[in-house]
Amino acid sequence: MNEPKKDTAPPLSITEKQVLVSFYLTQLGLLVIALPLLWWQGNLNWGYFGLGNIHMWIWGGITGLAIVAADLLLARIVPERWFDDGGINRLLFKHRSFIHIFFISLIAALVEEMFFRGVVQHWLGIWWASLLFVLVHTRYLRQWLLVLMVGVISLVFGWLVQWSGTLAPAIVAHWLVDFLLGLYFRYLTDG
Repeated sequence: MNEPKKDTAPPLSITEKQVLVSFYLTQLGLLVIALPLLWWQGNLNWGYFGLGNIHMWIWGGITGLAIVAADLLLARIVPERWFDDGGINRLLFKHRSFIHIFFISLIAALVEEMFFRGVVQHWLGIWWASLLFVLVHTRYLRQWLLVLMVGVISLVFGWLVQWSGTLAPAIVAHWLVDFLLGLYFRYLTDG
């Protein structure tokens, strides 16, 4: 009688350098897509980015802080394994300098909000933009809680853009979430 074949493939391993290169290449690809499409929509202008409206920055900051607080509170309540993204966030942030974490977070916030909220949401709406945002964050797809959290956060970012008519609050909130959680991985976790 033949025994079923056991999966003998080694577990996937990825290095910090591969994670960092993948991050930058992904962001570059999204930027190359987003810029001409924003221009084509007529939204590649300072007004759409809301850089001069301090109120939008404040709303983004409040939203970002609320998301980080909820995330840290939830992390204390639910089992740690429910937050396991395969160690990708740890690889991305753990050995980076403060300035590099700032830069990574800023790039992700600018590029991803330009693409998902500026381009995709403009054409397909908040729900489709949020679904695509969740799917692009593939490292979370094996954890239902992470999928739910990313989906809700994406909906909040989408609502901020729809409500304000600018990308500013979503960019600020996104940056703050990534930056503070990046600092958390860098300075407050083991390994």
